[in-house]
Amino acid sequence: MRYLFLPFFIAFSIALLGQKTIKDIIEENKFTGLDGKEMTFTEIIKSKKGKVIYIDFWASWCLPCKKEMPASLRLNKKFNNEEIVFVYISIDENPAFWEKSMERMKIKNAGLHFRRNQSEMRDFLKSFYIYTIPHYMIIGKNGQIHNRDALPPSDRKLERQISKLISVK
Repeated sequence: MRYLFLPFFIAFSIALLGQKTIKDIIEENKFTGLDGKEMTFTEIIKSKKGKVIYIDFWASWCLPCKKEMPASLRLNKKFNNEEIVFVYISIDENPAFWEKSMERMKIKNAGLHFRRNQSEMRDFLKSFYIYTIPHYMIIGKNGQIHNRDALPPSDRKLERQISKLISVK
């Protein structure tokens, strides 16, 4: 019996060592900004600590994503002088399609924009339980995830939620 346990223990240990932690996954994924600079998810969050961060995961080929963009722009304008930043993370494979789509939807000058292709960030998306897009997330002023499955911009309740989060000291 003792001899049967040893191979099982070795195989189990190897399997555990091969798995990445969420922290590893978050730090490995670097998102490319419009300026060409790369930032990890942690760096993006830390750069805006003290503000509410509304994150929109989207792609240029996603019709529901594009349908929500006008509502996102309205929210962005409404909360323009408030303690909130809108972050758009595209999973587009092609940077040219990403940029053309932002110009077409007139969102290029609204919020912060980053891209990383979907196949490269599969583990990242899974670690946040993101299986479809559009997908939204809210980070509180303290830099912690407030809601990993937030309401879409077109939902009127979102405006109230954001207002409450902004008012938190």
